Amino acid sequence: MTEVAQEKESGKKGKAAAAAAAQDDAAESSDTRAGAQAAGSKKIRLTLVEDDNNALAQFQTALKDRGVKGVELSDIVTEALATVPQEWWDAKIEELTPFEYKLHAALGNPEMRAKLMSLLDGKKA
Repeated sequence: MTEVAQEKESGKKGKAAAAAAAQDDAAESSDTRAGAQAAGSKKIRLTLVEDDNNALAQFQTALKDRGVKGVELSDIVTEALATVPQEWWDAKIEELTPFEYKLHAALGNPEMRAKLMSLLDGKKA
């Protein structure tokens, strides 16, 4: 092999080794974050589209302006979501629940079923 060919070959090996090392570092970092998750937790993938005036966008801009690095935005969002009261989540579930689900649940309850049947028959329960 010529010297040029040997240099190209060793350069390829060096790049491959660097890429493998980067993958190992990324996997290790991912494992560290996964280990930090509580037992029974579940990853949720989502896409956030926000304008520049949104609180999260302003938060990111402030971090960047102050030179803060290495902050996991997913951890920040998780912490922020933990501050939302349970009542909000319950109300949102009720708001999004389709009528068919509510009707099926009511028919599964004998007392509610009787009231519904009475209502459908035109009688007052």
